[in-house]
Amino acid sequence: MNAIPIDGRVARGERTRQAVVDALLSLYAEDNLTPTIDDIAGRVGMTARTIYHHFDDHDAIAEALTEHQRQQLGHLTKLELSGTLAERIDALVAQRAELFETVAPVRRAALANMHASPRIRKGQGNLAARLRRQLTRTFEPELSALDRSTKAETIELLDLHTSWDTWERLRRWQRLSVPHSRELVNRLVTQTLDTSIIGDPE
Repeated sequence: MNAIPIDGRVARGERTRQAVVDALLSLYAEDNLTPTIDDIAGRVGMTARTIYHHFDDHDAIAEALTEHQRQQLGHLTKLELSGTLAERIDALVAQRAELFETVAPVRRAALANMHASPRIRKGQGNLAARLRRQLTRTFEPELSALDRSTKAETIELLDLHTSWDTWERLRRWQRLSVPHSRELVNRLVTQTLDTSIIGDPE
């Protein structure tokens, strides 16, 4: 059976939608975290009316950008990690570093706008849940050996140490390099697991 050719108008529409999404990303990357539709239209060289023909509102463009990044970077939140504990820690921290460095402009914009957007809040909540599940899968052998209370506390600490908030603090506010930030997060994760498994020294 022959494939149905893509209608030229559909292809042009997809290109226009992608151009709008790319324009929004470029504005975020310049620290314009709350651009207007007119800002986006000016960047992409079209009218606001044309943008509204393809997107219902600003949130719809932001959602399309988030979905595009999710498809491109989804492997960083789903990939199963194996090996020794040290190897799993190294791999997880490397993944988080790549993820957070790539999504930084979009993440900052989401934080700036989520108070007014249930869709953005939901998307950020879903990402946080995926990252947390990856943690529990990655360190399941170690976590399963702990009692319920210690396990719960350990997961909370691991979630904190490998979170966007920790990475942003190290990179943007403490102005540390990516390798230095990775080293510190690796140490935090290692110390958390060592303390939970071995126990605090008296």
